[in-house]
Amino acid sequence: MGENSSVSYWYYRADKLLAVDAMNDPRCYMIGKRLIEMGKSPEYELIEDIKFDLKSLLKT
Repeated sequence: MGENSSVSYWYYRADKLLAVDAMNDPRCYMIGKRLIEMGKSPEYELIEDIKFDLKSLLKT
């Protein structure tokens, strides 16, 4: 990883979001944390799409 690199790993069991590990990526960490607290589990395809605005998941 370069010094400006960031990465996040989103863990699911079946279709349920269980956890998010985010290295140098506080935005993904906070979004994942809030989604888990809200009981929301976004589809895998949305998380994989680097152009998708993850923050929009908090509004639905």
